[in-house]
Amino acid sequence: MGTFVHITLPSPYNPQISQSFRLIKKIEDSLSSYDSEALVYRLNVEHQVPYDDYLAEALQLSKTYYQDTHGYFDITIGSISKKLYHFGEENSSVPNKKALQQAKLNIEAIEINTTTISTKDNITIDLGGMGKGYAVDKVADFLEEQNITQGTVALSGDIRCLNVCSFELQSPYSEQTFASLKSKIPQLSISTSGTYRRYINSKENHHLINPKTAKQGRAFISVSLFTHANNAKIDAYATAISVMPEDVALAFLKEHDEIGYILVKSDGNVVYGNVEKFISILSMSQKENL
Repeated sequence: MGTFVHITLPSPYNPQISQSFRLIKKIEDSLSSYDSEALVYRLNVEHQVPYDDYLAEALQLSKTYYQDTHGYFDITIGSISKKLYHFGEENSSVPNKKALQQAKLNIEAIEINTTTISTKDNITIDLGGMGKGYAVDKVADFLEEQNITQGTVALSGDIRCLNVCSFELQSPYSEQTFASLKSKIPQLSISTSGTYRRYINSKENHHLINPKTAKQGRAFISVSLFTHANNAKIDAYATAISVMPEDVALAFLKEHDEIGYILVKSDGNVVYGNVEKFISILSMSQKENL
């Protein structure tokens, strides 16, 4: 998954923690674009792989999120993020403008049937914008089947609080936190996306790229979303909001009252809304120091 995984459960459930890690490894074997044995890696090279339940479901969900976000969440962004920038690889570099303009993105170029999953030859898939949230959902479902109702599952900024929990949001500008929060509901899903961790050479060349323009999102430097029991969706939505123009993002969030949000704008100002049903704000700065 390209990140640290933290699973915290009451001590009687140590076997279920081990089972959860094995489940995440199985999902990674399906969704990773880094591991040469993983299905997405093979799909990007060979453009056809055998049908797989995890991969098929993740792709179908991604097509839904593409429609939901009016094309701002597009997993064929891999034609830019993977094929040109090579984020997360040793040969990462900043591509030229012509290469970016010529990159081929087409969500309809992904085909799923009962025996195979395939893409067109010029398409590269990157599930990094929803894969961690998808894995959190699968682990949370497994734990619910085991009647486990206390604990947390966290893959980087994608977190599920099985019961009430307290957590903090990190400042985009330092290792300090700018918000201390507490969940109000069980099965709270949390997803944070930011421009300040993954980049090439400078933070200007971060990994959150608008598929409509092939340019980095500039309106927000941190996006945190909250909802009930759906990490894959808000992981994808956080990715999409990170690359939307500010007016488009705020209009989108206004349409989705099932989601609470805390956003740090590029000028450091913090805006938030619809959080009352999901979280209590214990403390939060109104502006982050640039």
